[in-house]
Amino acid sequence: MAASDTAPPRLLLVGDDGWLSTVSAALDSPRTSVASDIGEARSRLDNVPVDCVISALSPPDGSAIDLLRSIREDRPHLPVVIYARSGDEECASAAIGAGATDYLPADSTSPAELRDRAARATEIGRTREERDRRARQFEALFAGSLSATWVLDSTGRVERVNDAARAFAPDADAIGDPLWERPWIALEGRPRLREAVERAGGGDSRSLTLACAGDERAPDTVELSVEPIEGSDSLVVTALDVSERVELAEELTRSEQLHRVTLNNMTDTVLVTDDEGRFTYVCPNVHFIFGYTVSEIRELGTIEELLGPELFDPAELREKGVLTNIECTATDRAGEKHTLLVNAKRVSIQGGTTLYSCRDVTTRKQRERALSTLHGTARELLYAEGRGEVAGFVATDAADVLDTPEIGCYLFDAEANALRPAATTDAFAAGRAVEPIRPGEGPVWRAFIDGEVVVDGERLAVPLGDHGVLAAAFEDGFDALAEELADLLAATAEAALDRIEREAALRERDRELRERNDDLSRLNRINDVIRGIDGALVGAETCEGIERAVTERLASDDRYRFAWIGSPDDDGLAPGAWAGEGREYLDRVDPAGDEPAVRAARSDEAVAVDNVAADFREAPWRAAALEYGYQSVLSVPLAHEGLFYGVLSVYADRPDAFDEMTRAVFLELADTIAAALTAVKQRNALLRETVTELVYEVDSTDAPLLALAQAADCEITLEGGVRRVEDGVLAFVAVEGAPLEAVREAADDVAAIEAARPIAEREDGGVLRLRLASPFVATRLADRGATLRAFRASAEDATARLIVDVSNPTDVRAVDGAITELYPEATLLSQREQARSGPEDRSNLLDRLTDRQREAVRTAYHSGFFESPRNCSGEAVADALGISPSAFYQLNRAAQRALFGSLFDGSFTVEA
Repeated sequence: MAASDTAPPRLLLVGDDGWLSTVSAALDSPRTSVASDIGEARSRLDNVPVDCVISALSPPDGSAIDLLRSIREDRPHLPVVIYARSGDEECASAAIGAGATDYLPADSTSPAELRDRAARATEIGRTREERDRRARQFEALFAGSLSATWVLDSTGRVERVNDAARAFAPDADAIGDPLWERPWIALEGRPRLREAVERAGGGDSRSLTLACAGDERAPDTVELSVEPIEGSDSLVVTALDVSERVELAEELTRSEQLHRVTLNNMTDTVLVTDDEGRFTYVCPNVHFIFGYTVSEIRELGTIEELLGPELFDPAELREKGVLTNIECTATDRAGEKHTLLVNAKRVSIQGGTTLYSCRDVTTRKQRERALSTLHGTARELLYAEGRGEVAGFVATDAADVLDTPEIGCYLFDAEANALRPAATTDAFAAGRAVEPIRPGEGPVWRAFIDGEVVVDGERLAVPLGDHGVLAAAFEDGFDALAEELADLLAATAEAALDRIEREAALRERDRELRERNDDLSRLNRINDVIRGIDGALVGAETCEGIERAVTERLASDDRYRFAWIGSPDDDGLAPGAWAGEGREYLDRVDPAGDEPAVRAARSDEAVAVDNVAADFREAPWRAAALEYGYQSVLSVPLAHEGLFYGVLSVYADRPDAFDEMTRAVFLELADTIAAALTAVKQRNALLRETVTELVYEVDSTDAPLLALAQAADCEITLEGGVRRVEDGVLAFVAVEGAPLEAVREAADDVAAIEAARPIAEREDGGVLRLRLASPFVATRLADRGATLRAFRASAEDATARLIVDVSNPTDVRAVDGAITELYPEATLLSQREQARSGPEDRSNLLDRLTDRQREAVRTAYHSGFFESPRNCSGEAVADALGISPSAFYQLNRAAQRALFGSLFDGSFTVEA
């Protein structure tokens, strides 16, 4: 072990005994050992620690040079001082050259100087030994270091490179080149490394971090340490791969930035306090909930000032370590209250012991309360029965849900094409006129038409589907939550209104189905009655029989209490057939009064009275009807083809017995009855042996044959009767006094003549077949049981003469009315009775033919086909009929067989 720097040096004296005695006395050191020869000195050096050897120039067994050589083999840095008895410059030079640390002549050296020189030599030896030790350490570190290391000269050029540096980067061992010019050093870092080397050359150690480039073996980032080597002009540069550390640092920086951004922008606030509740950390986003800045929160002092006292039990927190979802109410800087959920956790962070995380659930609580209210609203709307009731529930609950007293609910009125206020709160109605909103009037109408939420300042309009609009006004504006809740409420109301509309439609459909079923039931019952009446009409022989059958059938139905038929007479209406209860009622009917039957006869229209009891004191007939139990009445006129036969009246013992369908059925029944009466009268007229002949003169151009005669300046005579066709009449007329073609052309200008076709052309005339528009006088007379026997129109007289045969004298007035209805200026020239000429025989003969057969033989007859010689060929007749000749011949032969069969077999009968 080396001696302490403050202790006397340990000396070894080598020489003869006299020299040893003299030197020991001069040094006077307690730490001195002696050796009388070189061998003993070597033994002492091997066994005793020695700091310095003082030797005589010539020890007993050799010289000091031999001792020096022996010592330097093992101990190159052990100081050796030669102390000679006499000075000799040559000996001193040889000793110094052999490695002696100092040379002292005894004759010129005092004991004090000897001691100083020995001490200085000892110090020199120690210094050399320390330097050598350090050199060995440096070499060991340099060669074995895992860090890349370079030794540079004072100018920065590379002198040495260890193995770690060689493996570090390409060209790492480029000896003699400046280190900063190595390609693995990024260009931007080279000036910094050069500056660091220059400063280290001046004695200042430097460290810097550089980015690497080039070879993939080089790290991304290195930290270089540049230090001067003590006692030399060299520098040592050590490189550490800090890529991972830099990456971690960058990641930490990014994490800190993310953490900072997150804390600044998240809605939850984090606070840390010590055991006394004083703040040790305040999250930067604290203003999101509380409105305070970080410094203002700290100025509050403790957490109790912010969240209130006794938020939780500290002992419970110490036991559990964490408490979650603690609900509390806090007031922000603006005085608004917030509902918070707080989590508290035991921590140990920079003096903080309790961490608080605060979440604002005010909006969620509001939504929960609103949804609870909406749930109740939905239950109420589930049982609402009308649109107004729905509007009332919506307006009331919307005020709670939206936290505003100004609510209005408008429903669409399709008939008025407007939104009408169905329910409003008092606050909504105050200060504004609550009136219907017309098309284009403001945001409420726009929301209804567009079907979207409309925001107009502090007003909100939400459509209720096709039903209306929910309107709300907010004093301080509204947020997205209010709009969301308004939309939910509107959707709930819309569903309720849809349900009410569907249920109303279903009820209406059910009502209609019930009514339809009732109508069908009534119709079936009425049809049963009608079928019975129809059967009776078929078998009736007289008009009295028809009337009696009708009234009896109607009275037999338990729905009708009384039925009767009134016939027209000079006083107005005379009772005829009747059936049911209350015959005496007819005695109290005033023929000229306002009883329904009299009114129907007067107006020729059906008259229905649904409630006889209404205003019965003002109408005598009503009081009389009530006495017999009549509650409703229906009277329908019996008329057919212009002939009026009277009125059928039916009475029921309940009000509203005659609905629209029943009235329609009775009107059709009246037509059937009137047609049956007409048929009976016509049949009876045919059985009469005499007829009444009526002769009329007509000078009106409303008569188409007279208009044609005047237009063609000729004489027109109707021949062979007429035949009804669809929407018109076919008639054959004889022309005299004008060419047939000229008459045909003139017919094109007569409005009532739809078509004219020549049938047989004769000298100065011929026969035309005319298609005439209805009504035509012949068909109108036939409908009244009369026959147009002749019609002659002359252009020379500018008049037409009609001869009409009427079978029943009672029908003369009706026939006269039919004539004057068509030709108001007609004049009756004569009326007389005469014997029937047998037209019924001709009629029955023609009835044996089909319509096509009659048209064929009639056209052939008027064409002269049956003349001898023939005036017209069969081909010409076929052409006039628009058929082939073979078809004409077949029709002609069939007609001849039918006519001859009737004559020879005697099988024809007289038919009405």
